[in-house]
Amino acid sequence: MLTDKDRIFTNLYGLHDWGLEGARKRGAWVDTKSFIDKGRDWIVNEMKASGLRGRGGAGFPTGLKWSFMPKQVGERPHYLVVNADESEPGTCKDREILRHDPHLLVEGCLIAGAAMAAHTAVIYVRGEYIREREHLQAAVDQAYEARLIGKNNVHGWDFDIFVHLVSLLFSIF
Repeated sequence: MLTDKDRIFTNLYGLHDWGLEGARKRGAWVDTKSFIDKGRDWIVNEMKASGLRGRGGAGFPTGLKWSFMPKQVGERPHYLVVNADESEPGTCKDREILRHDPHLLVEGCLIAGAAMAAHTAVIYVRGEYIREREHLQAAVDQAYEARLIGKNNVHGWDFDIFVHLVSLLFSIF
């Protein structure tokens, strides 16, 4: 059984402040720069060693997926696209993260972006998730204001995040 000390998402029930100050009190944004400074290969290898799997239906190993990104960027930029549409039937696995722990997603995007040499992320959120998108967008805005993401941020990896609300019609088809 997972104990509280082993939990990554410590505010899923919304008992604490979901904003930047609350996230920092729970340990978010602490070692981010040190991870990025260790480089792409180190991050990918740590993800592989962790055994972390995707939260979608296939449960694909995260580190393995990240390792598929070309090592050379060249003229074609890399992008990180995050599926927060949660369109798998009967699941609500991401909603509480978006609503109550959005800074962990924002921080994770920065680290994943550095691992894949991506400087831009697009997070798309399902149309019905109004409050979740508001909290996520506020977390992104707070991270920009604190220079945790964006150009010349404190972590040394330029990184922009765009939150996109998927229209209800699009999510039906």
